[in-house]
Amino acid sequence: MRQLRWNVVILTFLLLCTGIIFLYSSSGVYSELVFKDSLYYVKRQIIFIFIGLLAAFWSYAIDLRKMAAKSRVLILIAFILLILVLLFGTRAGSAKRWFRLGSLGIQPVEFVKILFIFYLADFLAKKKNFYRNFKVICLPIYTIVGIFMVLLLLQPDFGNAMFMGFVGISLLYFAGLPVKFLLYTVLGAVPFVIAAFIKLPYLKYRVLGFLSPWRYPESIGFQLIQSFIAIGSGRLWGQGLGLSRQKLFYLPQAHNDFIFSIIAEELGFFGASVLILAYVLLIWNFINILSNVKNLFERLLLTGLTLSFSYQIIINLGVCLGLLPTKGLPLPFLSYGGSSLISNMMMVGIVLNISKSCFDPEKNY
Repeated sequence: MRQLRWNVVILTFLLLCTGIIFLYSSSGVYSELVFKDSLYYVKRQIIFIFIGLLAAFWSYAIDLRKMAAKSRVLILIAFILLILVLLFGTRAGSAKRWFRLGSLGIQPVEFVKILFIFYLADFLAKKKNFYRNFKVICLPIYTIVGIFMVLLLLQPDFGNAMFMGFVGISLLYFAGLPVKFLLYTVLGAVPFVIAAFIKLPYLKYRVLGFLSPWRYPESIGFQLIQSFIAIGSGRLWGQGLGLSRQKLFYLPQAHNDFIFSIIAEELGFFGASVLILAYVLLIWNFINILSNVKNLFERLLLTGLTLSFSYQIIINLGVCLGLLPTKGLPLPFLSYGGSSLISNMMMVGIVLNISKSCFDPEKNY
């Protein structure tokens, strides 16, 4: 147990507890009205936390280097998951992104992100002597990313397609690939973006709602305006725990993507800042572990996971604050949702797994 990074464990635990408190605060009234049970979402989230703990323990215990040897199998599993959800998934609105298991929904893309990072880290580690060879490095990666983007756009899930592409480009940059190769990557993504805006009209409305929410206060700008009202109402010290007004059917998805807005309303600028500080400290601990890891595969894997985790937070907060268009990306450990919660706890398990090598000179190479 001396090898366990308790800072990471404690911060994760505190964020999970904060999530339960504000999940109840943001969803209790809605749950009572719809399900006749104010604890409906809280009970389900607690179940997800226990499943996440099992996933985290498994991620902490596995031999990552043996898993790396099977990275091609893992990426194949990722493709199969995205194909299966297109064939047999449950449709919600115009999107087909979930498997239904009774009353529970599983969103495969949350786990596909981890498999993608795992494969990319292993590939880059094995090809470390070919970073300046465009054909050897970039063409295989472009093929993998291109298949992912097509499968995600067919759901359609433009946000996660862009998210995975951005994580991939960032990991290539931190691995040390020439910048011109990354520019080729960006140019290669342009046709996918153009096709998405042509085929998916909702993207245009999201951008319009982001750029001019006050022009569309009763339609595409409504959610963002309600988020502004919630955050602004919090002022410095907040309205008080449980005293949010915007959660009373004004702010859609208050317990999901916009839970930060409710936290800011109830705890104010001070409380929201403390929450952000907790995330910063957790990410700083990830980076601190990274600085002590010598094995290239593990360094790349931890870099990818840190980037993915950080981008989730940045994008979610950016959406709530009106700095980014609405994406539908949950806030790690706080937003309601089993797939996101379990996958993020798996990430923490992998981070702690990698940290073990820092205590073992024979493995840290």
